[in-house]
Amino acid sequence: MRVITVGDLLAHDRLRDGTVIGGRTGLDAAVHDVMLVVTGPELGDAPYGTAAVFDLGGATSAYRRDHLVEIVCRRLHARNGRLLVVAGGPFDPALSTVRLTDRLGLPVVAAPDVAPPVLTAELLALVHAPQVAVGRRLATGAARLRTTGSLDEVLAVLDSLLDARTSLSTADGTVLAGRAPRHAVPTPTEPAVPIAERDGQVSTALCPVPGTDDSRLWMISQCERTGPLWRDAALGLLDIAVPYAAAWFAAERLTAERDARVRGELLTQILGHEGPLPRHLAGQAARLGWRLHGWHSGIHFTLIGTSTPAPVTVTAVLTNCLRAHGLEGRLVEQAGGWSGWHTDEAPAADSATITEAVERALADYHGAANGPPIVAGIGRASAGPTGLALTLTDARNASLVAAATKKPGTVQHSEHLGTKRMLLDWYGSSTARQEAEQMLAPLLRHGREALLETVECYLDTGCSASAAAQRLGLHRNTVTRRIQRAEALLGTPLSDPDDRLSLQLACRLYRLARD
Repeated sequence: MRVITVGDLLAHDRLRDGTVIGGRTGLDAAVHDVMLVVTGPELGDAPYGTAAVFDLGGATSAYRRDHLVEIVCRRLHARNGRLLVVAGGPFDPALSTVRLTDRLGLPVVAAPDVAPPVLTAELLALVHAPQVAVGRRLATGAARLRTTGSLDEVLAVLDSLLDARTSLSTADGTVLAGRAPRHAVPTPTEPAVPIAERDGQVSTALCPVPGTDDSRLWMISQCERTGPLWRDAALGLLDIAVPYAAAWFAAERLTAERDARVRGELLTQILGHEGPLPRHLAGQAARLGWRLHGWHSGIHFTLIGTSTPAPVTVTAVLTNCLRAHGLEGRLVEQAGGWSGWHTDEAPAADSATITEAVERALADYHGAANGPPIVAGIGRASAGPTGLALTLTDARNASLVAAATKKPGTVQHSEHLGTKRMLLDWYGSSTARQEAEQMLAPLLRHGREALLETVECYLDTGCSASAAAQRLGLHRNTVTRRIQRAEALLGTPLSDPDDRLSLQLACRLYRLARD
């Protein structure tokens, strides 16, 4: 049978509004019995591990109330008591009473509006039949959950039954619904199993929501002043509520995927249309809240380091991060990333403002979410539906350059590309890609990726073997031998400037195409 602690008693419905006066160090002590105290002398018969309910309203004594409570505290502590509940009337503890309870390590709770006999009977039932109390709470929860119509109502029922803050969150802690926990949450396990832990005076229960694939969700409930019995009830109620959360997520994912297809198809039609925009396309854009007139600054976000689609929840997280920094959270899912744009009535005076805003948004995203790493490119401001196509093309090209850095959070504005802008069209040419692959083929045969990396670094450092060795963490002689080997395979010395430029451009194109 589950051992009941003081924390379990304090989580009882009738004591939730009680005030803990002192003695918090004793909240984990086990309670074996409960008794009603009226005058104090009957504590001489109190069994070991007793929680006493002191009927302050029925006590008759010449002592002041705070002195009377101190006398009862000392007597209860002498009998190895575990908890004193002062009920049946108002009680304003003196400083000496608080210090006494802390020194004794005996928790004292003031519950002036609770009827002492009723409270004593209910606490007795809880101590001697704890699983009955848990079973009743689970049965009540199951009955109330059957009448809910939304996820918010489900979470509200759990909050009420557990006196807790309950939420539906991703594995990285992003809250999708409900009230976020106030305190740190234990790290979800892998493979996912229910968790119930206590940290200090805070208990947290986590239950995985199955069927969410790489976007695995967790139901999380957190409460203060609890014991093991609360954690049993919390895990049971969360388990009952999991199917409701799974159904909600499945519906949300279907809606998100449908909306993503609609947005993607509409954007493709707008970008591919020449001349004035037809009324039906303009109407669809208006219904989605898209602004097609004004000065647009395209933003393209690219996933790096992964070839799998981003979880559905990443779009919502990234949108919220953009809106937090004054950018319109309008994102259209595309292969390998998202396209979006920010619209103003007039072109911005400089590109630094929007660049800094996107950088801060990505910093928030990478700091708050455990999602895939992302970089961004920003296009030059252009006006109208036709300008939207131009700026989004600029943004996509700039994001390719940002992706080549392989640094999450990198933001590249097309105005700052310099000579790279001249190469963007060349990077997108299939003929150029074929020529680059043919040029680098001798270095790539038999998996000689390290040789290509050395050549690329050697060219980027101005053909300095020492600088390349330092960047690669190699000995200078190793770099020299690799360059000699590369020259032999290519059949071309790297002393010729034209050959060096062609080879360097081929390396850049290879990296961009592969990334």
